[in-house]
Amino acid sequence: MNIRVSMLPSYPDCPRRAVAKQFRSKFQKLGYTFRQLPPSVGAAAGTAVHASTAEMDRALWRGEPANVDAAIDMAVAEFNDEVATGCIWDDTTPNINIAHQQIRKMTVAYVPRMPLTINGEPAVEIGGEHGLRANCGDGWELTGHPDLIDTLRYIRDKKTGALVRPYHGQLGGYSLLVRSNKICEPGGLGMDYIPRTPKTKGQKPPIITEYPVGACERNATGIIHRIKADMIVFDSTGDLERAFCTNMMSMMCTDKYCPAWGTSFCELTGK
Repeated sequence: MNIRVSMLPSYPDCPRRAVAKQFRSKFQKLGYTFRQLPPSVGAAAGTAVHASTAEMDRALWRGEPANVDAAIDMAVAEFNDEVATGCIWDDTTPNINIAHQQIRKMTVAYVPRMPLTINGEPAVEIGGEHGLRANCGDGWELTGHPDLIDTLRYIRDKKTGALVRPYHGQLGGYSLLVRSNKICEPGGLGMDYIPRTPKTKGQKPPIITEYPVGACERNATGIIHRIKADMIVFDSTGDLERAFCTNMMSMMCTDKYCPAWGTSFCELTGK
């Protein structure tokens, strides 16, 4: 089974929601049904800005000036594809026009970083389409797609959003993947957070946060062990309550953000 690095920070918040999203097909085969959710504007805008900033990083590696307008066009096209069938808007981004303006501002705010050279290629979007993989034992794999390894061997993850959040588990997971694939010895971990600000406010500058490598790797490893242990309990008992806790106090415990909300997979919600 596959554990995505991106699920590690959210698993302790609500294991039930995390497995509903990551292991949907497994539980559907057991007769559970889930709600189909459109992408949130935060996630869609984040995907778009990832595309534009990665292109600017590549240009820097090639020794070329960043074509900001072309990068923005790429990001807007990516966003439009993502929300073509619907989107969950929020107070910061209530419609598509404002989303386009914010994508432009966030792209312009990003400061490109020189990628590390791996086999003569830039260490941007390492692993290509399928990302990196590492054996977790017992038939489990850890998979993920680091955004960038810079020339200081810092594994960097780009984040956007209305609020900055901690991502120790995710960065620790990327570090484990880079180390396991013998790409390099991580020199550090960094999050480049670009705020998604309301239309009426100016774009805030990026916030750069460094994370401790060892502590983050231990955090990621602990969550990975917890996921595996919880799934063993479920496979042996079939009891969702014993295996995967439901955190109804989570900020994400709503019909907007959880595919299990109000379904038989999470019977406490929707009452």
